[in-house]
This record gives sequence, structure tokens and C-alpha cells, in this order.
Amino acid sequence: MRAIAIYTALLLTTYPPAVGDRLMVGYSSFSFLPFLDGGLLEFQVGESLWAVSLGGSSQATLISPRGDELVEVIGASPKLLKTFDDRTQTGRWILKTKLGELHILLRDPDHEMPLIRYEFSGEKLLARLFNSSRAVFLRPSSSKRILVIAGVNNSIRVNRSIPNGEYAGDILAPKRFVYRGAAEGVPYKFESESLVGRLLVKVREGMASLTLPKLHSVGAGGLLPLRIGEALLRLRLGRGNSLTEPIYVLDGKFKDFMGEAVSRSEEIPLTKISNTSLNVLLLSNGDVKVVELRPPISILRFYDPDHGSLNNLTVRIENLPSKTLGDTSYILLRDVEPIQTTSHPILGTIDVFVNGFKAKVFGLSLEEGKMVEIPLRLHKLSVMLVDQSGEVLRSGRLRVNGRWMKIENGSCSYLLPAGVYRLEAVSGKFSGSATINLSSDTLVKLRLQRIYDIDDVRMLKAGEIEGREIVIPTAVIAHRGDR
Repeated sequence: MRAIAIYTALLLTTYPPAVGDRLMVGYSSFSFLPFLDGGLLEFQVGESLWAVSLGGSSQATLISPRGDELVEVIGASPKLLKTFDDRTQTGRWILKTKLGELHILLRDPDHEMPLIRYEFSGEKLLARLFNSSRAVFLRPSSSKRILVIAGVNNSIRVNRSIPNGEYAGDILAPKRFVYRGAAEGVPYKFESESLVGRLLVKVREGMASLTLPKLHSVGAGGLLPLRIGEALLRLRLGRGNSLTEPIYVLDGKFKDFMGEAVSRSEEIPLTKISNTSLNVLLLSNGDVKVVELRPPISILRFYDPDHGSLNNLTVRIENLPSKTLGDTSYILLRDVEPIQTTSHPILGTIDVFVNGFKAKVFGLSLEEGKMVEIPLRLHKLSVMLVDQSGEVLRSGRLRVNGRWMKIENGSCSYLLPAGVYRLEAVSGKFSGSATINLSSDTLVKLRLQRIYDIDDVRMLKAGEIEGREIVIPTAVIAHRGDR
């Protein structure tokens, strides 16, 4: 047994100070890491702390978060120092020796309430589960992560075509394992794949058969214990080739859902959100349940009774994030919530801007899953840029109340709220302006005049443009009822 421990320690000590006369620690009786002063290892309830001493006996004291002490003498044979069960106090434990202190952070994910965080991502709503790992989205739209069960034989369909046969496989945690501290005063760092164990995988007709280690135990050849949550199954196909499948590990209570597609996140297109629900698979009060959720979104659709659907809207709701697509605004009522919660209406103050101009301010009771249609009374402002003879100027720029507006081929049309607007336009060396009171659909022919610079003035003085008429700009305004 001592030879096995020494071999394992040497194998794992990739960046060594001297290995002799060292205390080693680990999650199992066969894979160890050097004791590091200032080091940190994370454990979960259900896992065990092992130790072995190389080159002679070592004394270590295990100190609980409450200050209780357990003194152990550790020899050349692996020794179980502590099994962290569900009665063990969680928090920061300390393993103390004459060489320093190793910190052990003990967590109990089973006692963490699962929550969902929502946020807008482009034209989609992104939902993410966090806290307790015993909650996943069931059959999400895009995930290829497969649900597997710890400690039993699993039969699952792999996502890619693999020839029939038997393959060596690895179970890996998704993040690399990093362990650092000081060994006898020398900085030390160990980094590797987070290998949980090696196993045999039998593939036949696209179905893979494999037996995972028990939950919170280290598999053959592994370093870290198997935990609930995301993991990777790597198949070694030979000739240096491998294939990696994303998996999600749960315990035997979820065996009826073995092989299902799951994920800790889900994306929903906003345009489909009124007809979409989220299915969450979770453990609640000791029972496995599938809970159907409606995203906490309230929907407002804006329209103009005279002009139909709208675009170029900006909608702002005090203290609530929103996303507007076309004529529809999606309002996120809660960005974080428990899995099972009661929804209540929220009174919101809503500012609506059309083409950058404030069109409406109103209060509304916003309800989850409810669409409300909001009418906006707008008027169409059409602007045409013309020269002194009335010919359309095909190029130019237009500013309305100080805001630059897009204009093409000398004309444009915008839906705007009623009000007074100052129009200013330039086209080459021509410019003009007008002020209008918009109360109905209106066409403005904005006549531009020549802008005379210093060279033009000199020409005037020299009589070079004598006889030419200088026209004061005017605007020809036609209201809908006048046409």
C-alpha cells in the first residue's frame, strides 16, 4: 500500500519540491496531493478526506468551523481523517501541521435553493439556473448535454456516430483542477485535467453502455470525486483520436430521466415567448418533479389606429429592463426568482419614444404572460427638399428639433407625435429651415436657398453674379385635408 501511495504522489507532483518526509492528502485512499500551506481544497457533503505520510509519521490537527479539534497521527498507510456527512458543519475547515495550514471549504449543495436568473441576450431571453445542482431544464431547445445517473449502469444515445465496440473512457469535471500554496516555504502549483475516473464504454448501434462511479467517490485512476452537475465523457477511439460528449450527473432518484437532454441554461426567442414555457426537472421535498414555468415577461404591443403597426420605437420602464422589437416591447418583471413562485402584477411608469421623440407617458399594471395593446396617436410628417425653382434636391441632410433624420433622394416620411417641430436642411451650398405645428398628416416642401460664403461675397462685390436673384427660403406646407 505504501508503494502505491508513493507512486501516486510522484505521479501527481508535476512541479515538485522534494517529496520525501511529506504529508499527502486526497479525496480517496489511492490518489493524493501534497499538503500545502495556504492551499485550498473544496469538499462537498458525502465526501471523505484521506491522508498518508511519506518518509515517516506526521501529526495533523483537523479543526472544524466551530473550533473543535481532532488530532491524528498519520503513517505510511492511507488513513481516513474525516467523512463529511449531512450532520457535519459546512464552512471552512483547517488541517494544521507543523508545516502550516491547509484550508478545506465544505459545501452542501443539497441545502441551496435553486434560483433562475433571466436576462436579455440579443433578440432572446436567456434563463440560467444557479445554486442547487439538482435542478436542470428538461429537453431544452438546443442542448446536447445528456443526463446520466451516478453509481449505476447507464444506457444513453450518443450524439455522434461511433462504430460498435468497446472503448476506454474518462469522466472529467468541466473545469481544470488548480491547486496552489507553499510546500516548506516554496511556492507550489499543480494543475491538471479534473479526472474523476476511467471506465469501459460499450457502444452498439449508437447506444453507449457505461457504469459511473458512485456519487462523491473517486473512480479508478481518478483524482477528484464524482459530483452532481456538468461533466464530460471522453471516449478514446484509438490512434490518438477521441470524442467528448457533454453529460450531466444526477443521483438515482432521477433514473427515470436517464438519457434525456438537459441544460442549466435555456434561450427563448422573444417573438415566441408568449407560447413558450420552461420545464425544470428538480428534487423538491425528496421527490423528483417537473415544474412548468412561464418566463416573467409582460408584453406591450403598440399601434397607430390610422397608420397600423409601428417601428423605430424606444420604450423605457422605470427600474425594469426591456427589449423592443418592431412594434412590441418585452418587459422583464424579475431578473432572479425561485423555481416555484407566485406572480404579482407590477405597476410601471412607461415612456414611449417614436423615432426618438417622446410620444406617450403612462402608468400600467404589468402582468406576467399578458399582452396589452397600446394605441399611439401619431401623424405622418413628410419632407421634400426642393431648390429655388421647385426641383427636388436628390441629396441632403435633415434635422428635426436638433435630431438628424435619415433622408433618401431628397425626401422622407416619419410618424411623430403632435407638436411643434423645427426643420433644418442642407444640400451642398443650399440650406433652409421652417417651423411647423404638427397636428395632422403633413407634407412639407422645404425650399432651400444658396449659402453665400466669403468667396461668393467677393464675387458679388465684383459684379460677377450681378442680376442673379437671392431667394429667401420658404416652406410649402400641405396638410392632409388640403391635398
